[in-house]
Amino acid sequence: MLTGPNFESDYVELRTTQYGGRSLFAARDTPAGTRVHSSPGPFAHVIYKDYRREVCAQCFAYAASDSAPVKVVQSRVWSIKCNPGGLQASAAWFCSEDCKKTWEKDETGLLQLQLDAALTKALVASRRKGSKSTNTPSFGSADDLTQDAIDQAWKNVQELVASKARLAAFCATIDLEDMELEIARLLVSAIVLRHVSGSNTNGVVDSDSHRNEIQSWIHFLHIQNNELANVRERQHILSAHLRIYAFLCNALPRYLLQYTPTTVREVLARDTGNAFGIWDGDRRDEMLGWGIWISASYFNHSCSPNIRKIRQGRTLYFETSRAVSAGEELCISYVDTDQPVEQRQKDLESSWFFRCGCSRCNTESRA
Repeated sequence: MLTGPNFESDYVELRTTQYGGRSLFAARDTPAGTRVHSSPGPFAHVIYKDYRREVCAQCFAYAASDSAPVKVVQSRVWSIKCNPGGLQASAAWFCSEDCKKTWEKDETGLLQLQLDAALTKALVASRRKGSKSTNTPSFGSADDLTQDAIDQAWKNVQELVASKARLAAFCATIDLEDMELEIARLLVSAIVLRHVSGSNTNGVVDSDSHRNEIQSWIHFLHIQNNELANVRERQHILSAHLRIYAFLCNALPRYLLQYTPTTVREVLARDTGNAFGIWDGDRRDEMLGWGIWISASYFNHSCSPNIRKIRQGRTLYFETSRAVSAGEELCISYVDTDQPVEQRQKDLESSWFFRCGCSRCNTESRA
């Protein structure tokens, strides 16, 4: 049984801690500016609807960034696109012909583009028929949100989607909010990856790339599950997740439904607390979307981090921001470290479900 990605290298090793699950530690004394780990390609990702013409579908380059060509900055959009379905809303845009060719070689992108059109069509059809469905579970207080209650809610929606008549009636008036549709698109990217890796191998691992794709799902399942904490923090989120699941079961083609039940719930349980924002370069002025990079999620947090994250294309690179001693934990920052300690703690508790106990927070809290 695999226990997670293999981090053994000259610089990094994976250990289990008593306070933060598994985490990454320095395997040797490491000088500042050393690249210690890279996490290629997100397992699942989505670019916000408002930015799809401005963000390259392959490398995530932002057309309005300072590094973009002047002619692009003025127009704020990329001019190279792919929309085989003819729907502008589900087109993919690119910063260069090279990025477009690279993207087209990977069948996951094209398939997801086709499914985007299907989701849009299904949502438009349901909005014409009525208002948002509300017959999904609701709870009076956070104390009612036990794991058993959440499991029962998912069991109920499974019974609903098992009946074509009930599912059709439920989805006839469903009206996903904009963010719920973005979450649905994130889930589709994971479903597509599982389908493509499975259909390519026919049960036989015949190449390193296929082996990595299959292992990526196994590795993904070892990321921390935050389902209960997330639902307790955001009491509306369970009903939203169940609506999204029912919507996907109704909108996706039948050949993808074998992956949908497990993929949807497992990704939703790990999205909050493990995802990384896709930002406008290093400035973090604008968040263009978000994604889940599996190995990157093993970096724990510190308000005095010794690791900085750099995105180049789809790959996240992690470099030491200062000299690190062998055995020292390698940490990034999950929040804006320029904020006062009270705000940092509030942000960490609401989005990552823990209270930071780093030396900086302890010192500032006492002060």
